[in-house]
This record gives sequence, C-alpha cells and structure tokens, in this order.
Amino acid sequence: MRYSFLENSVDNHIHCCPHINKRSTNIFEVVEHAEKNKMYAIGLMDNFSNTSGYASLIRKYFPNLNLKIFGGLIMEPPAGGVSYENVKIALEYSYHENDGAKFISFPTHHTRHIAIQEKRKSDYIKNCFYIPDEGPTDETKKILELIAKKNVVLNTGHLSSKETLKLVKAAKKLGVEKILIPSNNFDGLTIIKLKKYNVCFEFSYFFVSKATEIPLTHVDKEKHKIKGLTIKTLKSLIKTADPENVILSSDCGVSILPKPHLGFNQFIKQISELGFTIKEIEYMIKTNSKRLFSI
Repeated sequence: MRYSFLENSVDNHIHCCPHINKRSTNIFEVVEHAEKNKMYAIGLMDNFSNTSGYASLIRKYFPNLNLKIFGGLIMEPPAGGVSYENVKIALEYSYHENDGAKFISFPTHHTRHIAIQEKRKSDYIKNCFYIPDEGPTDETKKILELIAKKNVVLNTGHLSSKETLKLVKAAKKLGVEKILIPSNNFDGLTIIKLKKYNVCFEFSYFFVSKATEIPLTHVDKEKHKIKGLTIKTLKSLIKTADPENVILSSDCGVSILPKPHLGFNQFIKQISELGFTIKEIEYMIKTNSKRLFSI
C-alpha cells in the first residue's frame, strides 16, 4: 500500500537499531518500507551507538537504493559520552571516505534536566551532562568547533530551555551553521528567543502518541514516562516557530507504536488536519530536512 504523504519525504528520527527493549522493527525492514513508499531519506538514531556505521553498511550492500540513509551520534555514555575524541571518530565512521556522522547530538536521557524530571538518584544526576551557568565547558566548545569545521548538524539533545539557549549561542559564535532543536517540551517564549539564531525546530509523533502515557526504558532498565503535548499545543508551537523553520519526525521504533513509516504518515495526517497549507507541510517533511542534512 502506498502512502502519498510519504513520497519524497524525510524522517530524520527513527529508532530501529538494536536496543535493550523491544523494537517494532529493524533496520532492513525500515529501509524496505521507506523505499517502497518512495521516501527520499531516513535518519537512524540510537542511544547506544553511532548509527553512521549502520547507514554506511546499508549503502554499501544496497547500492541501487533510491532511498538515502544517514546516521550520527547521540553522545550518551553507552555510545562513548560527551567527548571530543568520540565525536572525531564518529565523523569519519563509514565504509566510504568523508561520509561519517551527519549529526552530532548532545545527550537525550543522560542530561541533568531529564534525570531530575525522572527523579533519578543524586549520584546518577551528578554524573549527567549539563551546561554550567557560565556557559559550555572547554570540551564542549571543542566539540562545537569540530561540528562547525565538518559542517554537520548539531542536535542540542534534551537540555532545559535555559541550557539550550546557552549552547546555541556558543555554537553560533564558534561557527556552527546547522542546528536542530528537539522542541516538543519547550514553550512559545523559548522558541521565540531561539528563532533569532536561524535554527530548525523538531517536533515528533512520539510526543503526541500513547507512548507518553506508558513508562518505558530508554537508556537502562528503569522505566519512565516522557512528558507529552496536545495537538492543540503542538499547532501553536509550530505557528510560533514558523513551518519554514520546522522539521517533523516520527521518533518511532518502540514496540507500542506503529512501524516508523506508518507513525510518520499518521503524524503528517494529523498536522495537515490542523489547517497548515500543502506548502507548509512540504517545508516540514521535505524541504527543511534536505537542506539541513545536505542530502
């Protein structure tokens, strides 16, 4: 069955890699569905490893794919942590020359902001990543400089709004041009403050889905809920950000959600029913991702 919303689209946020909890799918199946539905590209994300290797392997053994597939690094501790050397390796990690990670993300679940929300133990919180009041550390600045040099996408991860503003300001000062901000739990005022830095705001199906109602494991065996948002609030945030600055993604892969292509298709339908024009939808599922990830 074909899904017209999906044709020529990009889903930059798919969790189909090996995991410690049950996945709804795997990399090969995701590629098959995306190719069959004539999607333009997919991006693989994983809290446990750099996915540029997976993407490179698919490209090597399926050279006739029309689908573009890319990966990158979330700097979670199991994937090497927030480290200049870790990022340096990720940017070159591929079977092809100059074809490593397309994005570098600061942690998603090993941040103090998320750990406090999850009511983790004090020792756990103490060891999580955060942006100090005086701004990013020298190690973080070195990472930002490397991202700028390679001109790949900086994903700000799951930091607080205050920390995100500090990180983005420092990144721009150091020459980072491509910035993607997961914005599902930000308010309109934060988005307004960030807009002046010429960034892209990401909103995902996961956060309006039933997955936010169920405790899930994400980085270890502890189960936690993630704060969701209503469709009404999402509409307001997208309008504040402006569709020309927005990227929609599925963030699917957990077993309780549809397979990524189905979840993404459902999400696009929901957004289209909010009154956004076809041109605005095109920005959010095609144009902006292609431009940001240079694909």
